Amino acid sequence: MNTPKYAWRKESTPKELHPMLETLGEEYPVAEGYAGRALTFIKHEKGIKIKNEGNQAFIYYDTITSAARGLGTILSGIEKADGEFTEELPFDTFGVMIECSRNAILTTEYFKKWLRRLALTGCNLAMLYTKDAYELPGEDYFGYLRGRYSISELREIDDYASKLGIEMIGCIQALGHLEPVLRWPAYNKIKDTSSVLLTTEEKSYELIGKMLDFFSAAFKSRRIHLGMDETHDLGRGRYMDLNGYKRGFDIYNEHLAKVSEKCKERGLSFMIWSDMFFRMGSKTQGYYDKECAIPDDVKENIPTDAQLVYWDYYHKDEDFYSEWIRRHKKLGFLPFMASGIWTWKHLWHNHKQTCETVAPCIDACIKENVKELVFTAWGDDGMCCDFDSALTGLCYAAEKSYTGGKVPDEEKVAKRFSAVCGGDYQAHIKASQMSSFDDNIKSVDFLWDDPILGIYWKNQKHISEDYWANVHKRYSEIEEALTGIPQGTAGDIKRILQVIKVLKSKINLKLELDSAYSKSDLNGLKKVREMIPDLIEDIDKLIASFRSHWNARYKRFGFEFVHVRLGGQKERLHELYLRLEELMSGAQDSIPELEETASYIDSFSSAYVQLATASYFI
Repeated sequence: MNTPKYAWRKESTPKELHPMLETLGEEYPVAEGYAGRALTFIKHEKGIKIKNEGNQAFIYYDTITSAARGLGTILSGIEKADGEFTEELPFDTFGVMIECSRNAILTTEYFKKWLRRLALTGCNLAMLYTKDAYELPGEDYFGYLRGRYSISELREIDDYASKLGIEMIGCIQALGHLEPVLRWPAYNKIKDTSSVLLTTEEKSYELIGKMLDFFSAAFKSRRIHLGMDETHDLGRGRYMDLNGYKRGFDIYNEHLAKVSEKCKERGLSFMIWSDMFFRMGSKTQGYYDKECAIPDDVKENIPTDAQLVYWDYYHKDEDFYSEWIRRHKKLGFLPFMASGIWTWKHLWHNHKQTCETVAPCIDACIKENVKELVFTAWGDDGMCCDFDSALTGLCYAAEKSYTGGKVPDEEKVAKRFSAVCGGDYQAHIKASQMSSFDDNIKSVDFLWDDPILGIYWKNQKHISEDYWANVHKRYSEIEEALTGIPQGTAGDIKRILQVIKVLKSKINLKLELDSAYSKSDLNGLKKVREMIPDLIEDIDKLIASFRSHWNARYKRFGFEFVHVRLGGQKERLHELYLRLEELMSGAQDSIPELEETASYIDSFSSAYVQLATASYFI
């Protein structure tokens, strides 16, 4: 614990705040009974109000959450020295959903650190998105070798969150997105398609019952998120073989009704993603298709006890969010809103994309009187992002929300980020340019790109002749800005600097290779060959950096994907070394992979399997 600078007294502090203050005191300079700036907490009707009188701060609060954010304000030093500081959250529920299904499973201690930051930021809700990352009795292959949570681990997390005024809600999948489970032969009987449950099989509901029992016992909350999104092929696999064709709407609602009953039996209220109602009403299966039409009989058969979660991480127009919120209202539901803190398919949080989508979403939610808002942090394509970097986006979103939709004061956000998250806000934003500093390049794409095939490399070269030279220049600018930045308790700046070193070296090698190969320049090819060992050494250091980062945050399971991907880069570079030797000795007269090209593809996919090989191996 840091040397206490802020003091509170048990006898004068409301008892409901004691667990929160004691828990935050594990990390932050606040303690009971110590000399320091005196903190007095006073319960009042609404919002947060802070008054300063000499060496004493009076924090007026309405919930444990507002008291915690008020404390975060004090720690950040952004309350007014004279007069009053006031804030009020326009939402009843405000929090995050963090991916725990794509390889990286957060340890309990790491998530506790996040919970402390969530509390001081003003969050009262947290979800860990788990497809199969939890133990079920009698289900050996459910979460097998995936770092699944035990019930004792989640109870420990829930107890810790409760002290901080944060509700933990189970977040699972009860229809689709179950490919990690359905890959195993043990679940063949309940499989409709590769990711969707067979809804006419009783054993499917036995499994769902176990899921509900697990979270009923793990968390105090009587709410659960059932997922059920993106089931595009529902009823089109074994279901159709066994039962013939049936309208997707009907299969979906029949399944939802059965699961609803199972929730009622356990005293659970449930929420689901809303996209499938809109997708099935769209001729293009688009969630945001303005021409979609949901039949009246379908609307009437949506269980009235369901809560629809409208997810939207993409739109930058407030009016679009407002329209879609109103469409949910016409279905008979005030939606639970899910926006996005952009972590997926990135090595570092994409702050620019986050701000451009979060801001209009918050404005629309306030305008349309939405009461519940969560920010998702996904891990698509391996969860290789530094999740701590996403705290910049969360601090931004919280500031905008607690000020009623005003444009966040960057100085205040920076001070809160420094005090609460332990990092340099501007440095984190600079590092976020690694994720996307224009509309074309994402660092993770080039990191996974095969050194010989160059699928991504060749595609981006179509944009301009000096495209990759400009990318190299921009990486150098980011590197220079981040060099020497102290490593705090937020994002891992050292790791991102090692990523930059590898990417710059890879660009240098590819530029030299293209030039030498096109000119049949043997001396140039020799120079390229001599560059390879140094790049392999840099990748070894990057693997070590990833390993250290992983072990400090996640369970040991899942790290193999980093080994496979970066280890594959090393082996392919070794292969390139051998190819160059053969070419220079005359044993081979070409490297055919370097000679093939194709026309430009806009919005190129960043999926590893599409960048590591053009071969079909499934």
